[in-house]
Amino acid sequence: MNTATLKALQTWLHGRGYTLEQGASQLILKYNGKERAVITPPDRYQVKDLDLDFNDWVEFNKCIRNIRHYLASND
Repeated sequence: MNTATLKALQTWLHGRGYTLEQGASQLILKYNGKERAVITPPDRYQVKDLDLDFNDWVEFNKCIRNIRHYLASND
């Protein structure tokens, strides 16, 4: 994975209250310390049980979209 691009993605997510942690073979998306999704490249997304209002759902989807773009650019 391109670490410079990963750092830029993590900075972008941090600005929205999210963190992206890199595990052995997975990325873990957290919001305020609570796990929201586990991403296993190239295309497996496990979303946790979420109760979001519309605006929070839109922000969550933006995060997933940008993670997908990051993973696609690193193939």
